[in-house]
Amino acid sequence: MARLSPLQKKLKLKNKSASAKQQQAQAQAETEAVTLPKGKHIDIKVEGFSHDGRGVGRWHGKTVFVKGALPEEQVQAKVVEDYKNYADADILAINTANPLRVAAPCVYYDQCGGCQIQHLQADQQVPLKQQAIAEQLQRIAKIQVPEWVPAIAGESQAYRRRAHLATRYFKDSHKLLLGFREAAGRHIVPVDECLVLEASLNRLITPLKEAILQTENPAIYSHVELLQADELSLVVLPVLADSIAVDENIWQQFAKTWQAGVEVRLQNTEKQFFGGANGQASYQIRAAAEHQPLQINFASEDFIQVNGQANQAMVQQAMAWLDVQPGDQLLDLFCGAGNFSIPAASLGAEVVGIEGDSAMVQRAKNNANANHLAADFMQTDLFAQDVAGILRPYQFNKVILDPPRAGAKGVARLLRNQPIDKLVY
Repeated sequence: MARLSPLQKKLKLKNKSASAKQQQAQAQAETEAVTLPKGKHIDIKVEGFSHDGRGVGRWHGKTVFVKGALPEEQVQAKVVEDYKNYADADILAINTANPLRVAAPCVYYDQCGGCQIQHLQADQQVPLKQQAIAEQLQRIAKIQVPEWVPAIAGESQAYRRRAHLATRYFKDSHKLLLGFREAAGRHIVPVDECLVLEASLNRLITPLKEAILQTENPAIYSHVELLQADELSLVVLPVLADSIAVDENIWQQFAKTWQAGVEVRLQNTEKQFFGGANGQASYQIRAAAEHQPLQINFASEDFIQVNGQANQAMVQQAMAWLDVQPGDQLLDLFCGAGNFSIPAASLGAEVVGIEGDSAMVQRAKNNANANHLAADFMQTDLFAQDVAGILRPYQFNKVILDPPRAGAKGVARLLRNQPIDKLVY
């Protein structure tokens, strides 16, 4: 083989084909070099959909998330923030609209930060979300979803059984704002009703505002939490004061007005209840459609799924997917008050539930006893480094986990040596 001269070597090095890794690095550098000043108006074709309901397009190779845009739309947008790898923008005008676009049914939609995709036909919202999840699974985990089962979906309005409303009191004008935080901001959008709230909670918004204004110092009521149980509406009022005895008559009367259907909880250094339920509420759930209902008791501070109808369907889907049988050794991680554990135990499984909140662990134990079921529950931090040791005495063939938004990446090490046949996440 002939030797290359110094000049030939130099030319070969200069023209050497870049590897895939080098090409990727070059493309990344070119993307980072694209800057989009805040406030800049751009025309962009929206091609995708993010998990949080924004349209996704590219401007000179840079990814741009456009709030309020839908796939297949050509829009004009204003840049609100520019980052190294992507930019955020708000929609200004729609040059070419997606045929599935509709006028949002909520009058507060443009300002309120609660809902993201009411501008899309309701029956198309879940398929678009599925598409976004499938794209993330493919891009991040290299998992191709072979087939979607029919989605668990109910009504698009009047389904939500929990809400958090912010308050702000103006002493000079004796005016109270009661509503939801605006999108991407701290200001309050005052509301008289919310289309996605259950009707039993919606009816309370205006009377609550009036009742707070009757109190001695409305400024001490920092926000309002509304929660609907099967037979009771809970109103939780965190209070920025030690003593609220002067307001007790107001809240006693408020609870009485609704004929025992409403409980008011004032929460400061102590917990005071008006309406008789002492902070305890419940909902019923069935492990399968033909089975007897089970009762899940919970406290107003506990986490529960906000869509009761979807939760019922989700529990039954999970039990069917796991094919729970008598004698199964089932592990329920992030078990809460027993939303999945109790139905699994009712089907004959030997259940161990693990939860980080000690109060909810006790609630789960109480729920098992109340339903005359045997199940073991333990409190431990599932994100701790040394948590794997607690499962060594057990052998589980089925697992269900329902983690918080932080995910459950570290749970893999917990399950490494378990003989698992079926797992539902």
